[in-house]
Amino acid sequence: MLLIRKKRSALLVSAMVAAILPLAAGTAGWAKGKGQDSSEGRAGNWRSGTQGAPGLEACRKRVAANPQDADAQNDLGWALRQNGDLKAAEETLRLSIKLNGASPYPHSNLSVVLLDTNRPDEAVREAAHAVSLDDKQPIFHAVLGNALTAAGDRKKAIEEYRAALKIRPDYENAMYNLGRVLNDDGQSVEAKMTLSQALELDPNDERVLKLLDQILQ
Repeated sequence: MLLIRKKRSALLVSAMVAAILPLAAGTAGWAKGKGQDSSEGRAGNWRSGTQGAPGLEACRKRVAANPQDADAQNDLGWALRQNGDLKAAEETLRLSIKLNGASPYPHSNLSVVLLDTNRPDEAVREAAHAVSLDDKQPIFHAVLGNALTAAGDRKKAIEEYRAALKIRPDYENAMYNLGRVLNDDGQSVEAKMTLSQALELDPNDERVLKLLDQILQ
């Protein structure tokens, strides 16, 4: 493992770390409030725990002050998910959708929660709805790719990850997932190329290193 890693490290061109994981998006307003680029899907997922997530208590205060605010309900739903309360997260995100069904964010976030609770077909429907509402956000495509993968539709999942990367070529997490699904689909050469590109973006991504080790064995 160490030998393989050293050989790969010598080939790395860049060490830029992608900030987004594949699992969610929040409101554009939250992104702007944090000085983040809303085109990144509000920095949607975090690598561990509640890192970077909107504060749960702060979200609850916003909802208490204005229960009819769909964005506030969405942010609370995502904060609840990040804190492990999936039942309350689903209820809150569904309320956000009821308040404003035209917003893609709660649909995408609900897709993540549905995947968390092993309901891939429902997750695909919600993620596809988010993409239909806004197909310019790469994270919505990545979330749909995750749902399609879980539902067993690799071909369409590959299309969605590629759509995400077309919008944001440095989206390392979408690149990793594309490589993973390409490998599962028997496209090992394309998978190795894609995963090598992912390593150029994040040489410390253990998922990519582990999968490359498996492919190269």
